Amino acid sequence: MSSWKQIAASKAVLGRETGAIQKDHGGKLTVALAYPNSYRVGMSSLALHILYRMFNSRPDVVCERVFWDPTLAPADDLLSLETGRPVHQFDVWAFTVSFEMDYFNVAGMLRQAGVEPPGLTRDDHGGRPFLLAGGPALSMNPEPLAPFFDAILIGEAEEALPRLVDHLVRGIEEDWAAREQHGSDARRPLLEALAGERGVYVPSLRAPGDGGEPVGRLWVADATALEPVTQIYTPDAEFANRHLIEIARGCGRGCRFCLAGYVYRPPREQPLDRIMQWVQEGLERKVPVFAHGGVAGEQSPSLGLVSAAVSDHSQIDELAVELQALGARFGVSSMRTDPISEPLVRALAASGNQTLTIAPEAGSDRLRRVINKTQGEDDLLHAVELAQAYGFPQVKLYFMIGHPTETDDDIEAIIDLALKARHLFRRNVAINATPFVPKAHTPFQWAAMTPAKVLSARQRVLKRGLARHSVTVDADSPEWAEVQAVLARGDRRLAPAIWEVEHLTLRAFHETLARHGLDAAEFLGEQSSTAVLPWDIIDAGVRTSFYRHELRLSEQERLGHRCPPGTEFCLACGVCRAADQAETVGAEKIGR
Repeated sequence: MSSWKQIAASKAVLGRETGAIQKDHGGKLTVALAYPNSYRVGMSSLALHILYRMFNSRPDVVCERVFWDPTLAPADDLLSLETGRPVHQFDVWAFTVSFEMDYFNVAGMLRQAGVEPPGLTRDDHGGRPFLLAGGPALSMNPEPLAPFFDAILIGEAEEALPRLVDHLVRGIEEDWAAREQHGSDARRPLLEALAGERGVYVPSLRAPGDGGEPVGRLWVADATALEPVTQIYTPDAEFANRHLIEIARGCGRGCRFCLAGYVYRPPREQPLDRIMQWVQEGLERKVPVFAHGGVAGEQSPSLGLVSAAVSDHSQIDELAVELQALGARFGVSSMRTDPISEPLVRALAASGNQTLTIAPEAGSDRLRRVINKTQGEDDLLHAVELAQAYGFPQVKLYFMIGHPTETDDDIEAIIDLALKARHLFRRNVAINATPFVPKAHTPFQWAAMTPAKVLSARQRVLKRGLARHSVTVDADSPEWAEVQAVLARGDRRLAPAIWEVEHLTLRAFHETLARHGLDAAEFLGEQSSTAVLPWDIIDAGVRTSFYRHELRLSEQERLGHRCPPGTEFCLACGVCRAADQAETVGAEKIGR
């Protein structure tokens, strides 16, 4: 696609948006903010909205968006959405990376823009743009993509972004001035300054296994300092014209497989009055309604309550009652059922939601104890009964297959639970069977991944056992889940392979690994609990001894620690104590 066609496509997209920011580039630090997936997916990411607002809130910064989207990408370049400027002309190219499978899209975007990764092929003199990254996947294990970036932000961006931008504004001006005068590169002082900031990882200054202090994960202790709401509304996102509100960050459930439960630890809530303020702001906005190629009118955006565990908010019942009283249209992610919030179920039904989603994760109570999931079968079936009582058209049950210690009996238990739900719910029942992928900085980080052949066989059992009862089974690919696992537990040796896979297929991935002397089995098998792991370069705040303790409880089929909101600064896992110590050290430095 030619550049003029791409610019026309971008203008059409911008014309359907509400809330985009247009700023003059003159005299400002220019930032291309990248989401390495389609516009439709990226604009449904609340992280993208938060970063876009934060960058553009500064008068000395202009931030524009860029996506990995064939409808917006010409064959010969990669252009920003707002002004159609080539990305390689920006001072900073900042990526927010949520999922491991998007690593290949990061490589594709760099290739498309003609920008070489600093740790692979770019020479020591660097050049535009400065490559910055962050996001949950990289925060827990940045190593597979470490050579792609000049700096990686570890943890929650709100905690460090203002200081980081200060460094970039000063450092990039000095860098370019030095080149013009001396033809030399002044980037190293900038990298060293960034490496001195807590939560900033500069790969070029750290060799794997160098024995240096790990980079500490950042998190925002005061949730009221956050502004986690939608900035831009568009009908072309997965959550079309949705006013997203993060009502809480983190999850205290402690599910042993869950990266999100540890990367955003400890859980923090927004107070009800603040949430309702954001609700009112959303309801007062007007977004255009498009029909037959034109604007057919205006309406308020629908609301989306965002959290790892929406129904765990301590005031969720009151919030649900208030939303229903306002007649607000809103949705949530999956429900927790121990206990179920009946006011929330009732309000969701009144709002017109078509599906009530709950996440048992495992079929048997035994396996739920192994993974530290406290929902019992009675809790889960009571939620299904409420879905029937309030008239939902569909119930969806999310399961994970391949958990440590899982047996064929546990797969049969999924079938039994789904059939019990089918008996109680007389409309559509669907399940999702996602393969378990071991993730860094979780109690299951050392666990082997169940082989793809075994996972495929178990998925077939589920489909055969449920098809004749009209229960739909969606099953993610075990072979692609293995690729995800390699990326999740990999090290820097993967970076050249990721860079070289231009047309991603399973065969191309494994052949490229082999050319670099690597085998997926190395990353998929059980890891030694005493070995130095690639992600040890990150201090996520949780003590390794805590992970080991939770792993032992798992092996004993026992439930473990929980940290619901309001228990900040306990000493159980180490996160809050580590943050408290960091604040104390910072205060001492200021005092000196």
